[in-house]
Amino acid sequence: MFVIDTTSREPIYTQIEKNIVKYVNLGIYEAGEMLPSVRALATRLGINPNTVAKAYKNLEQMGVLYTLPGKGIYVSSKQLDEVMLLAREHLRGALSDAKNAGVSKETLLEMIDELWRDGK
Repeated sequence: MFVIDTTSREPIYTQIEKNIVKYVNLGIYEAGEMLPSVRALATRLGINPNTVAKAYKNLEQMGVLYTLPGKGIYVSSKQLDEVMLLAREHLRGALSDAKNAGVSKETLLEMIDELWRDGK
């Protein structure tokens, strides 16, 4: 199970979304696999259930997850290209923030290389 950084400036629901997409991308969560209920995941992570519900709802709107009423929430059988669109959206936001803060393209590329090597 993934870990949430409660000290991060990144919203917790966004961290949940990114981790679920990462796990789908890596094949840890497979198409058709049932995810923990909102309450179960919130309890496991020690966070408010509304935060998990928001992340699940956003991922469902993006087509990464789907809900079967009364049965649970499941990983969609989306293609990798569609999951990459979500990653692109998150990256676009981060790049916009960095650009607005005056971070140079060269510095950003160095940061990306460093993070890529660290696997984070």
